[in-house]
Amino acid sequence: MNTTQNRARKKIPALAAMALMTALTGSILPASASAAAAAPAAQTSPTAAFNKLAAAGNVSGMWAFIESRASSASQATVTVWLRSLEAAQNKRLGSLEEELAAEKVQDALMNADLYERADWTKGKRTGVAQADKLLDEITSQGYVLDTTEGYYFPKIDYERYLKYAKRVTPRYAEYLTVRVDDTRSEMTKDAGLIITWQELTQRAERQSRYLKKYPNTPETKAVEDMYAQSLYIALYGTDNVPLFDYDTQVMDYQARKAFQKHLALKTDSPFSQTLRSYMKILEKSSFKLSKAAQTFRDAHNPWEIR
Repeated sequence: MNTTQNRARKKIPALAAMALMTALTGSILPASASAAAAAPAAQTSPTAAFNKLAAAGNVSGMWAFIESRASSASQATVTVWLRSLEAAQNKRLGSLEEELAAEKVQDALMNADLYERADWTKGKRTGVAQADKLLDEITSQGYVLDTTEGYYFPKIDYERYLKYAKRVTPRYAEYLTVRVDDTRSEMTKDAGLIITWQELTQRAERQSRYLKKYPNTPETKAVEDMYAQSLYIALYGTDNVPLFDYDTQVMDYQARKAFQKHLALKTDSPFSQTLRSYMKILEKSSFKLSKAAQTFRDAHNPWEIR
């Protein structure tokens, strides 16, 4: 992003020098002055224009810019743009949730019942200005509305990002395929597992493979957090959907079948290796929570060893 003073007795030589400079550079200004004069033009480049939007935190402007320019920009450039956009959205996310948490807004959303059929995405609103303004922002600026235990909250719409998977670097595209899982469905709600055990293993596999392949990227920490949750649930279950029955200590049958099906794929990801070792221990106790299984899962508890 991107003076010449002449005395009267040197007038003719000076004019000749200026003519020569003009012929060589296309300008009567010295090279340094020419560069300075060109600087404002450089600031109008696509990257400079986007950076200006990013500096202002103009999320809607950043989206519009990317949508109009992505097809003609390089993969590396579009990746940088989307990373900047994601950072801007994350920066706004906390305050957006705080505003959405206002009692008046939560009541309006609950009474309007716009969530179940995704009516909020179809232009329907609550009739309460404070709530509707936030819904407009969520809809237009790349967020989605979610709910748990009657509480409404926003999250980033990675489905919208995924539309550019072919326009970004392969590494960032793989990251988007991991992140979009949570946009489509949270893993847990109301302390229960709301995806199938099979879907859990598939998500954990994607996350684990990404971390093995890309251990040090700007996105690594986000995927590590996702994987920690997936691995924890695979080892323990959730409060309302435990891996082992609270009374009998027998492993959930659907989880057992899903885990066995996953291991039959014979993948070598860190997740599969951990799951394989866990299941070998459980086989010895007829899939009941033994002391050995307790020791293993506690030793691999991602929240304890990070």
